[in-house]
Amino acid sequence: MKGMITDIQRFSVHDGPGIRTTVFLKGCSNRCAWCHNPETFSLKPQLEFFPEHCIGCGRCFTVCPEGVHRMEHGVHVVKQELCIGCGRCADSCYSHALVITGRQVTVEDVLEQIRMDEPYYKRSGGGITLSGGEPVLQWEFAKELLKQCKEAGIHTALQTAGNYDFKYLKELLPYLDLVMYDIKAFSEDIYAKVIHGDRVRILANLKSLDGIGIPIIVRTPVIGSVNDSGQEIEDITAYLADLKNLVHYMLIPYHGLGKVKYDALGMEYQNSFYTPGEEQIQQLEKIAARQVQVYNIERGYING
Repeated sequence: MKGMITDIQRFSVHDGPGIRTTVFLKGCSNRCAWCHNPETFSLKPQLEFFPEHCIGCGRCFTVCPEGVHRMEHGVHVVKQELCIGCGRCADSCYSHALVITGRQVTVEDVLEQIRMDEPYYKRSGGGITLSGGEPVLQWEFAKELLKQCKEAGIHTALQTAGNYDFKYLKELLPYLDLVMYDIKAFSEDIYAKVIHGDRVRILANLKSLDGIGIPIIVRTPVIGSVNDSGQEIEDITAYLADLKNLVHYMLIPYHGLGKVKYDALGMEYQNSFYTPGEEQIQQLEKIAARQVQVYNIERGYING
């Protein structure tokens, strides 16, 4: 069984309880305009170009079979739309200005990495987290990986945004201890303009998940100028208030650290978002705490 991943991050402390190994799977069914992991949108390997590292050796021009690399007015230009992800240019790049993001791995490849840190999982109450992208899009690979982790006694968690047919998530649930479910907004307008996902399906899948009985943490990334109003947070938490298996709700402030990835992939980055201040986050947490239990990584549980 093989899957397409971008990274395996060891010693993660913000992707579930304890010390964790987070596996980032490629492919996503949303297109959030603020996403800081745009390299996970596509299910296929992609070329990243970091011009500040380019030494102008020209080897990529020679080895590329598709004419992706060109010199225009003395500048190295990468035609991303022509790239087939073969990786020849990246393999020949001495300075690592060209990198292929996305690699195919087996379940055993990933388990090798996971097993390295088993003592830390046991001491800290940690485990493995599948993230993305949207890991449920590769549900067969995810299922086999989670199954083997469970058989080894390793705590398992899934980060998901819920935009898929629920039957695929249902395949994973017997092997999950925790689901971290993103509700990025409640407004139909926000879904249509900047999330580009199926709002009705995402909200319905959360209710279906709750009916099965697995512990759920719901998270909202707070994006300045998008979903940072008190009304938006109030609407989200009103929907969450009836959940029987909600562990807690978290507000995650937006950061713009993903811009360099958009540039490297030749993608347009939307600059209209900003990071909400700490005072605003605290106000929103108080609004949320009127209806659900709210948790902040630095300050613990919040009283409404």
